[in-house]
Amino acid sequence: MLNMKKILQVIILITVSLSVSSCYYDSIYEPIDTGGNGNGEPQEVSYQNDIIPLWVQCVGCHNGNEPPNLEDDVSYDALLNGFVVPGDADASILYQSLLGSNGVSLMPPGAQWPDSKINLVRDWINQGALNN
Repeated sequence: MLNMKKILQVIILITVSLSVSSCYYDSIYEPIDTGGNGNGEPQEVSYQNDIIPLWVQCVGCHNGNEPPNLEDDVSYDALLNGFVVPGDADASILYQSLLGSNGVSLMPPGAQWPDSKINLVRDWINQGALNN
């Protein structure tokens, strides 16, 4: 009987330890500082320096097999071919997909980007979606 009691205590201790150690917390994303001019307007967003690096996690699927093709050398033209309305993020399928809004599937699937990345894409589109 004594051994059974010790085994039960060990099992309970292991269960509690696993439960506590298996908890995790999502890291807090720091907003990307897009500078600004002091009156709330964002600094100009560069497609080459700010936006292309965001596609790193996307090219596994969006590499020519799944539109739009987000590989570095063709991503800009692919996005402007029906996925981005320069100057109007709300009307752009790209922006809607990052939010999962207006019936457009959330991209990336199952895990919305942090607001800082979504806002960077929004600002780039609203600034005219320049290839800069």
